Amino acid sequence: MLMNRLSAWWPWVVGVIVISGGLAALDRQGAFLLAWLSYLALCSLGALLIVLVWKWVGAFEGPRSLVTVLGIALALRLCLGIGLTYALPIYGYDEEPQRAGYVFYDAYHRDKDAWALSESSQPLWSAMTDQGSSDQYGGMMFLSAAVYRFISPDLHRQLLIVTISAAIASLSVLFTWAFTNLTFGSRAAIIAAWIVALYPDAVLLGASQMREPFMMTALAMSFYGYGLTRKGEMRAGGAAFLAGLAIMLFISPPYAVILLGVLGLAWIWEGQSGQKRTAWVLGVIAVLGLLALGLTIRAWSNIGDGGSGMALLNHWLVDDAKYQLHLIEKGSGWVQKLFQESPEWMHMPMATIYGLVQPFFPAGLIVTGAPIWHILVAWRGLGWFILLPLMVYAPFAALKRAGFRSMPAYLSFLVWAIAILVSYRAAGDLWDNPRYRTVFITAQAALAGWAWVNARRQHSPWLRRTAIVIGFATLLFITWYAGRYHYIPRINLWETLGSIGIFTVVYVAGCVVWDKIHSSRERRLTENE
Repeated sequence: MLMNRLSAWWPWVVGVIVISGGLAALDRQGAFLLAWLSYLALCSLGALLIVLVWKWVGAFEGPRSLVTVLGIALALRLCLGIGLTYALPIYGYDEEPQRAGYVFYDAYHRDKDAWALSESSQPLWSAMTDQGSSDQYGGMMFLSAAVYRFISPDLHRQLLIVTISAAIASLSVLFTWAFTNLTFGSRAAIIAAWIVALYPDAVLLGASQMREPFMMTALAMSFYGYGLTRKGEMRAGGAAFLAGLAIMLFISPPYAVILLGVLGLAWIWEGQSGQKRTAWVLGVIAVLGLLALGLTIRAWSNIGDGGSGMALLNHWLVDDAKYQLHLIEKGSGWVQKLFQESPEWMHMPMATIYGLVQPFFPAGLIVTGAPIWHILVAWRGLGWFILLPLMVYAPFAALKRAGFRSMPAYLSFLVWAIAILVSYRAAGDLWDNPRYRTVFITAQAALAGWAWVNARRQHSPWLRRTAIVIGFATLLFITWYAGRYHYIPRINLWETLGSIGIFTVVYVAGCVVWDKIHSSRERRLTENE
């Protein structure tokens, strides 16, 4: 018995030792032994979390490929985080965050403040109360400062936080797989797991010192809890939901409020409100919801008109959206030209539609700039380009095959409602818009997995047809961008948009007519038999 336990654990022990030693060697700061001990502590904690979550969600009953998916997810995030830390100071732009090896401006300032807090005599809880800090809510800075103070007090080793983020982000693969497996079955679940593991924005955020890796995993955990409650496992589901909500509350109270709304609406949408409830779960949820709302108002109290609820809402939905619209117009000559040629009331809808395709794959292929950013933007755009046909196909398939009150229909509504809201809010911003959307990668991945399996099972040609329309539009925009930046012959933007619209209408109408003719012919053949 003892030998069996040792044989099961020794690969984990060896893996933790090797990975922590490799990270310490790549860190190249201070004494190797001190660095190795720091990374060893975090890698051990990360491995323990992965094992516990693996057992929690019952992944040992899943396909063997799930181990591969999880390993690739973790390796991608770690390797990208390390690579960018050392590549950006050399190949990035001459900006302070990039010279320090950070992709995101927010991550740089928050991590720098966390190190300063860890060196000071202030208690770590001051991160949660200092309204002037670089972390609006304090949770991420508290965690980072705690790591620096207790695990790496000698030097600021920024890769420690990358290591934590990569490990936590990889857990979203397991929770997404578990939720999708409970809701849509094993085939959709492994597809969803692969999407979370490989989706570029999820990988990039998981390789950074941002809040989003924790938020993605917290949301995935809560979705898993909801999946359990749908199966009648109220206690287990409530515990998972509350755990995810508590993490979200600590990292980002506004998203904790959103999480409550998202899963509360799902409960009503599917007609689950008549099921037996567990009183203590609902009580704790109500308390945490009020706490999240209070912390959100407190964190945002320095904006708007005196911090009142209406002022905060107006600031978030109106003032910030207008400011982002001003930024996108100021930063792009062709946007200025487009706005000059269109009425003012169209500017925000146009920016919102533009935001729905961000990061825009054609732009990532053609635009000039530092090669490392050119590659990053093209890679991110490719990920959204591949996922987009599934997201467009899914709502129509859900209404046709599953019905309006189904989970596929709700996820379709959720994914597109979030995408439209953040596109409106960020007005086509290349970074914030996709970042906000990627927090909900579990919903996107689960929906995409269901859509793919449904299209295959129903032998539906509409997923392929959707991909053809999006591919044609992308090809025309590549041509337009190439002409804009490299001065080759091209049609103008309005003609490009018109050509895409005409092709879409004609192609879709032709497909509908063809299907009717084909269906009528098959019906006549059946009747003749």
